[in-house]
Amino acid sequence: MKKYIGELKAHPEALFVLGYMLFPLLALVVAALGFFMVLGGHKIFGLILLLVPAQIFIFCAVWAINNRKRLLEEK
Repeated sequence: MKKYIGELKAHPEALFVLGYMLFPLLALVVAALGFFMVLGGHKIFGLILLLVPAQIFIFCAVWAINNRKRLLEEK
């Protein structure tokens, strides 16, 4: 797994797709699902969705954007 992440860090195009498209979209979908679950009466599971996976996807997007910027500055 570490080998693949190391190879991923060498491709700014892949980091662009992950950081600006995939991870923010997944965070938005999970946050919307958590919000609707809270409104639907499933408060505990909705809050868990809002606090855990949505924040993980946001953190991963920031990680990908920062690594892409660092990679482009080195070139």
